[in-house]
Amino acid sequence: MPEVDATTLSSREDLGSRHLRATPPVKEKSSSSRAMFQDFVAHNSTDGCPNVQTSSAWSWQAIAWSWWLILQMFTAMLGIVGNSLVIIVLFIRRELCRSTDTLVGALAAADLLASVFMIPLPQALTVPSSFLGQVYCKVVYSSMFLWVSFEASTYTLTAIAVERYIAVAYPFHFKNLVTRKRVVIVIVANWILGFMITSYVFKVANLDNSSNHCVPAFLSKDVQMLIGTTLFIMDFVLPALISLTMQVMTAHALFRQSRVFRKDSNQEGGSNPSARHLAARKRVLQMMFIVVLVFILCWGPSQCFYFVFNLGLLTDSHLYSPLHKSLVVLSFGNSCANPIIYTIRYPEFRSAIGELFSSKKGKARAALFSERTEGKTVNYAESVDD
Repeated sequence: MPEVDATTLSSREDLGSRHLRATPPVKEKSSSSRAMFQDFVAHNSTDGCPNVQTSSAWSWQAIAWSWWLILQMFTAMLGIVGNSLVIIVLFIRRELCRSTDTLVGALAAADLLASVFMIPLPQALTVPSSFLGQVYCKVVYSSMFLWVSFEASTYTLTAIAVERYIAVAYPFHFKNLVTRKRVVIVIVANWILGFMITSYVFKVANLDNSSNHCVPAFLSKDVQMLIGTTLFIMDFVLPALISLTMQVMTAHALFRQSRVFRKDSNQEGGSNPSARHLAARKRVLQMMFIVVLVFILCWGPSQCFYFVFNLGLLTDSHLYSPLHKSLVVLSFGNSCANPIIYTIRYPEFRSAIGELFSSKKGKARAALFSERTEGKTVNYAESVDD
């Protein structure tokens, strides 16, 4: 067995870790590399399931179902089921869907794909020196599609926060500003942005022809720090800042509207229908605030960990430690959290899910997430999309 450097091993240990974003370049092979490799094999091998060596130089590591992989698998299954239900419910009401429903569906689709790519798979220990081997290193080894899905999910959540603010603060212009065509463009742009942010893996993930291993290779420590800082800002700081800012501004606009509606209700001596729709808007705002807060709580710790590591403030020994694995599992949990939040916080969603499994299915008369939040509060046309 050829000697393998520490960078390769720490990057390959499990599919659930952010391989290239948390792995420093190692130019020299240390004397302990072989011992690390032996520890790695002993830790990940399964009794009775030896590696399989093929004639084309492929060799595979059997999956060892450790606690973090079991949690990762459970999270993936929960995310697949939950987000599939969201997509099915919105598909049934597709003719009634408005901008919020479309964006929530796009968020569920991104989380569904992330959950699928999250499923642990056997890892290649060696790959052939061929075009297929290069593709494996740059796409599969780097978990590129998993991270692209996470990027699309993050920026779709940000788009929902912006859309809600426009709906509340600029109701008279909402119909012209947020059209169906523009919503689709935003969704596609989020995926393109996700590919652009993750495209650095094509340069960093490479196949070492001498050892037939996939290895990350940064040009220098400075390049690694630059990439780590950029990812921290683009993946976490910027989306979280925009989402929180939009939530605060939306809450402020709703507060101002509620004062006006309370005054009108007192003058009319009765209940104001617009006030009821305002209360419904607040419910949706509260639900989306919880979604944003869960995103920050799930991704914040691991993103800070990777940022500090890429700055060189943490040593390699922290990678794949129990703390690191716990943070990875926590961040992956965000992909299955939103359907749970919808179920707990939104009665209309619970009713829609109940109708899926009920023998008495009624015809949906309203959009799921938009019906109570657009139009009637300010007495303009209820249809807000072209």
